[in-house]
Amino acid sequence: MEIIRRSFGRAPMNQRLNFTYHDRDIASVVHPQTNLLKHLETGPTIITHGDGVYIYDDTGKRFLDSGAALWCTSLGYKNERVARVAYEAMLRLPYFSLFRHHSNPPAIDLSEKLLEIAPVPMSKVLLQCSGSEANDSAVKIVCTIGMVSENPKSARSLPATGAITARHAWPFR
Repeated sequence: MEIIRRSFGRAPMNQRLNFTYHDRDIASVVHPQTNLLKHLETGPTIITHGDGVYIYDDTGKRFLDSGAALWCTSLGYKNERVARVAYEAMLRLPYFSLFRHHSNPPAIDLSEKLLEIAPVPMSKVLLQCSGSEANDSAVKIVCTIGMVSENPKSARSLPATGAITARHAWPFR
C-alpha cells in the first residue's frame, strides 16, 4: 500500500484501474472535514448509488442520507422528474456566468422567484456559485457603496483593503 501511495498518481490510468476504488481514493483524494492520517488507515466508505432518501455503499449496505449529501439532494436520489428537468436544462445551457452584463433565462426566472418569496422587500438578487464568491462580492459591493457615498474614505477602512482573492485584486487603497 505504501508504494501505491507514493507513486500511484503518476501511474497510467490502465494500471490504476487494477486497484480498488478504496485503494485509489486513499492514493488520490484529499477529503475535507476528515482526519487525513486516520483516513490513510481506514479509507473511505465508497457510495455507489442512491434511491429516494437512501444511499448505498459498494458492499450493498444501505444508509439513510439524513444530510441530503450536504443539502444538495433534498429532493432525493433517483428522482426521475428532477433528472428529466436537469437533463433538458443541461442540453439547453448547462451554465453561463452573469459576469460583465451577461444573463440567461434561468437566472432571471430564479431571481424573480426569490424576490417573490423573500420574507422582506428586496429589489435585486445576487446569484453566486460559492460562499467565497458571495463574500468577495459582498465586500466589493460595500466598498463600492462607500466610494459613492457622502464619505468615500469609509470604503478604505475595511480590513480587506489591498487583499487578493483567487480571482481579483481589490483596488481600493
